[in-house]
Amino acid sequence: MSVQPRTHETVSEAQTTDPRDDYIPVGVDNEGAHHVYRTIDESVHVVENGERTVRYDLEDVEKTIDDWIDYIADRRGGFEVQYLFKTMADAIVGAVEVGDQ
Repeated sequence: MSVQPRTHETVSEAQTTDPRDDYIPVGVDNEGAHHVYRTIDESVHVVENGERTVRYDLEDVEKTIDDWIDYIADRRGGFEVQYLFKTMADAIVGAVEVGDQ
C-alpha cells in the first residue's frame, strides 16, 4: 500500500470527487459502543465511553463497510441502533422494526 501525504491538493481532490460525508455514523452496538465510518481513508472508528478504542483500516485488509456491519452482527450481537445499512431493503426493515416498538 502506498501512502500519499495529505496536502491541501489531495484532500481537496478527495472532497470534490467523493459525494459522501467524511464521517458517517454506522450505529451503536449492543455493548453501547458507537461505530463511525470515515470515508476519507475507509476506516471504522469505535468509540466507547467517549474514547476511541478501535481504529480499523478496511482498505488494509481489503474489506468494506458492509463486511464491518456483518462482523458486528456476528461478534457483538448486532446494533442496538443502526444508521447505516448494507442495502435499501435492510434500511426499510430497520425503519419498520423501530416503528413497531
